[in-house]
Amino acid sequence: MTAHEHGAAFEFVLVDMAKGEHKQPAHLARQPFGQVPTLDDDGFTMYESRAIARYIDGKFGGALTPKDAQSRALMEQWISVETSNFTPHAMKFIYHSVFKREQTPEVLQTAAEKLDLALTQLDKQLSVQPYLAGGSFSLADLCFAPYLEYLAGTPAGSKITEQAHVARWWSAISERPAWRKTVGR
Repeated sequence: MTAHEHGAAFEFVLVDMAKGEHKQPAHLARQPFGQVPTLDDDGFTMYESRAIARYIDGKFGGALTPKDAQSRALMEQWISVETSNFTPHAMKFIYHSVFKREQTPEVLQTAAEKLDLALTQLDKQLSVQPYLAGGSFSLADLCFAPYLEYLAGTPAGSKITEQAHVARWWSAISERPAWRKTVGR
């Protein structure tokens, strides 16, 4: 999505995780943890999606990173919230419903409670500004997109629409041309 936001040309190479390609030596040479994504920018290689997003944004002028210290700090805060307090709990529902890796009712209940807390905090932030770091779309908003997309397709997806400001925000993000290209709409 970051590359699409900047209109950057790139080649997308599919790593077929269902066939175990992410655990094969060729991919492990690029990503030692056997995960995706990785980036090869003319010989400069790196992994970890948020670091890659920051790199691409910086390389193309940093339009998705706020310039003022307070907004930039908010962006970093919300990226941390996404990583630590939203995604792990959303992933329980995604594993269960999308990837068919069954989770116990107790695990899903705990995840639901923690998701509710995260979404309540998102809604509170988004009640006073259109995006997480202020008036402009930033990497913080972008980092939530993949997990919101998947979560929306699970029974817990209704949690997104239960929070009015989160629902408005997700609607705006999911209609961005860069996101539509990313998900192939």
